[in-house]
Amino acid sequence: MAETLDFFVTAREAIDQLKRLTRDFPHLSSKPVRIAIEVWNEDMFRKGELIWLERERIRLERSALEDRAVEILDTNLVDDAIDLLSKEFSMDVDYLGLIDLVGRDKYIAALRREGIELKMNFISPEQTADLWNGQGKPPVGGERWNATGVSVLMG
Repeated sequence: MAETLDFFVTAREAIDQLKRLTRDFPHLSSKPVRIAIEVWNEDMFRKGELIWLERERIRLERSALEDRAVEILDTNLVDDAIDLLSKEFSMDVDYLGLIDLVGRDKYIAALRREGIELKMNFISPEQTADLWNGQGKPPVGGERWNATGVSVLMG
C-alpha cells in the first residue's frame, strides 16, 4: 500500500516538473502534452487514489475470504464448508465457487477425506460416484464421477 501511495506522490512531482518544463520551454513539448498538463489537476489524482483504494479493499476482502474458505474446508466436508461460507459471508457459494476460492488441490484433498470417510462406512466407490454425481460435485477429471475416479482419488 505504501508503494502505491509513493507512486501517487511521485506522479504528482512528475506532473509538477512537466508543468514547469512546459512553461519554461514550451517549444520542447508536444501539443497533446501541453493540453494534458493544462487539464490535469488534483481531482484527477484523488480520483485515481480512490479507485486504487477501492480495488485494494476488494483484493484484501477476497484474500480474507479465500483464507477463511481454506480454513473451513480443512476441517469440514465439502457441503458443510459451502453452507458455512454461505452463512458467514451472506453469499451464494456453489461447488465451482468453492473451487475458485480454495483452489483445485484443496478441493481434491477435501473430497479425498470425504471419500475415505464414506469408504470407512462401507460405501462403495460406485455408490460414492453416484452420490457425488447426484449432488453435482465437479469431478477431478472427466464429465462425471465413476467408481474408477473415486478409487483413484482415494489413492
